[in-house]
This record gives sequence, structure tokens and C-alpha cells, in this order.
Amino acid sequence: MSATESFEARLIDAIQPLRHYVLSINLYHLFETGLFASLSEKGSLSPAQIAELHGMDASRLRVFLGYLRNEGYLKEVDGKFSLSDQGRRIEEFRPWYTMLVGGYNETYMQVGEKLKQGSGWASRNLEQVGTGSCGISRHDAIPLTRSLMAKVPGKCTRLLDMGCGNGRYLVDFCEALPEIQAAWGVEPSAESCREAAQMIARHGLQDRVHIVNASAGEFLRSGMGIEPDFVVLGFVLHEILGQEGAAGVRAFLTQMVARFPDLHLIIIEVDQQMDSARAMQHGLGIAYYNPYYLAHPFTQQCLETQPFWEGLFAECGLEVVAKEYTDPQVDSTGLEVGYLLRKPRS
Repeated sequence: MSATESFEARLIDAIQPLRHYVLSINLYHLFETGLFASLSEKGSLSPAQIAELHGMDASRLRVFLGYLRNEGYLKEVDGKFSLSDQGRRIEEFRPWYTMLVGGYNETYMQVGEKLKQGSGWASRNLEQVGTGSCGISRHDAIPLTRSLMAKVPGKCTRLLDMGCGNGRYLVDFCEALPEIQAAWGVEPSAESCREAAQMIARHGLQDRVHIVNASAGEFLRSGMGIEPDFVVLGFVLHEILGQEGAAGVRAFLTQMVARFPDLHLIIIEVDQQMDSARAMQHGLGIAYYNPYYLAHPFTQQCLETQPFWEGLFAECGLEVVAKEYTDPQVDSTGLEVGYLLRKPRS
């Protein structure tokens, strides 16, 4: 677009980010209010019917529905609204909205303030970050974890998930792998622990899955008499690195292996490649990883590169048994990497 084009044409082009910003927030509301579920289940409803069903203000609701109709996510026929094909297709990707809008929107709104030296950390909604992350993991981290587990002879019978979020990881694994006799999830967010307990109860897994509301360090210092054969650390180490530095990560991994010497560790992290033109030219690189990278240094988290992590594992005396990436049909960036580690056998 050249400067000789009309102001209106340049304005339309310039404010497209505002359109997408508002749209992402209201798609998040479509899910979180239960409106998506109602329209999906019941089909075509009038604003009055929806308002009565959800206890909403009918006049405001009518504008909200009209807004999403204009964006192509709803259809209106004879005054009744239903999901469009585009609207139905987006349900699969709800976890990304949960994490980035529900979890990190407040973070992004504080970026300007937190650029100042000594301004402290931005806030985030840990429960929404955890819920969104667990939902995303069904597509990438969980299949990656199962693939790494398959590299070990024998079966996983006792699983420990550090930073378990809403328990989605543990539920999926216990349902898919009946040989898991016991599983434990450790999660610092009390709200996520409550959600995990509810999910575990809904799936009838109370006898196999146990949730502990504690930080990773608190858990390792506790006297719980458990002996897992696998521990999953999905996106946990960059939290410890941001809050306690490399020394804190080394101490954590060393304590973990000292307490459970026969343990296999599965570690999943995101490679820090924000300055890579190749990574950022990828569609998923700019659409997802670029905002993901932005949030972390403002919320006391520290993403690092693969060579950094591999050097740190070596310092901890851990052997890399296997290294894999997400299925390229899901994510072909190569930015999410999984490691299978263990203490070298004598």
C-alpha cells in the first residue's frame, strides 16, 4: 500500500491488529460464557432464548451475537443465531485462546509499565494458563511424551507429573495406559488443583491419580513415600530458571535424581528462537510462538535454547537417552523439544 492511496484505505490496513485483538477476546468470551456450548448443542436460538438460558441481558447479548455474526463465526436466520462452519471449526483450538487470552491478556496489558527498570513482574492468570496449556498438550506434548516413554523397555506403572495444571495430562495418560497403577500430580496453583480434582472425579480415577498442591521444591522436600518410574516436566524448568536461575534448576534436577535414582525424566521445553528469521517467518512461529516468547520474561520465566538445556543436563550428570520434536503435522517449527533423560547406568 502506497502513501498515495486514500487515508481510508491506509486506515483500514493500519487498524487490522485492533480488529483481531478485539475478536480474539470475544471468541474467548464465546467459549467461557457457555454460549458456544449452548449453540453447539441446541442449534439455532433467538437472543431472548439464549438470554433466558444463561441469565444474560438480552439487549447486550444481541449486540455481542451480531458482532460475531459480522465476523463470520455465527449465522443469523429469521432472528435466530447458530454457529457458522467457521465457528464450529474453531472449537478445536479453544485451548490457545484460554492460555493466551485468559491466561496472558493481563500480562500483555502490563508490558509498557513493566518495561521500566525495577518495575517488578507482570501478573498472569495461572489457572487459565494451566488449563490452556493442558488443552494444547493433547495435540503436542502428550503425544511427544508417549513417544519418549516408548523408548524405555518395560511399562510406566508409576507416573509423576510436576506442574500438572488442571490434571488433563494425568487423566489422558491413565485412560490411555491402564498399566499405570498410580499417578501423582504436583501443582502450585490451588485453583488448578481444585479443577484437577474435579476432572479426576469425573473420569473415575480417584483411586489412581493423586494431586498435591505444592511447588516443585516443596514437594521434593516433603516426606511423601512414592517411587515413580517416570517424571514428566512439561514446561516446568523455564519457570524454575526464571525464578531461581541456573543454580536452582541444577539443584532441582540433582535433588530429583538423588531422591529417585532409577527414574526416567521426560522434559519438554520450547526452544528460544525469537531472533531466528527462519522460525519467525513460519506461520505458527509468528501466530503463536512470537506472543508466547513475549509473555515469558515479563512473568519471571526464562526460555532458553536447546544447547543451553543440553549443557545444563550434562552438568547435572544426566544422560540424554532420546530427543524428539512434536509431530510436524501438528507443529513443524521444531521449536517444541522433548528429552528423555536418566542417570547413567554404572
